[in-house]
Amino acid sequence: MKNVKRINLSSKKRATAVTTRKEGYSYKAIVDKIGSGVTASGVRKLYERFRETGSIENKHGKGRKKATTPTTDRMMSRQALRNRRMTAKEINSSLKVAQISVSDRTVRRRLVNAGLKARIPRKKPLLNAIQRKKRVEWG
Repeated sequence: MKNVKRINLSSKKRATAVTTRKEGYSYKAIVDKIGSGVTASGVRKLYERFRETGSIENKHGKGRKKATTPTTDRMMSRQALRNRRMTAKEINSSLKVAQISVSDRTVRRRLVNAGLKARIPRKKPLLNAIQRKKRVEWG
């Protein structure tokens, strides 16, 4: 079997294929009429899908499923808010205790989607004895 790059037919070509099939043309004749980039089996599948759904558009909702649920996403953001210094790796290790296996990158992505951006908190310098004495005298 050859490796053939699949292309999506334009709406115009799809409509042409469906209307010519309704007129009684064979799949091979439709392929000859439309031109390159389409096969007889492709036209047949397009027409079958048109008869089932009444539409010539691609099916939606295909693609990879998310690794986390909305509940897991909320759990991650709650942990990050509870302890602002917690890293994505630490959040991920706490998820593994709950038997949820995702990558550190996924944790970071979910936190960014929740509006939590990675920031390093700045540490305040500690006051020495002279500075504390001056503050007491000032106040």
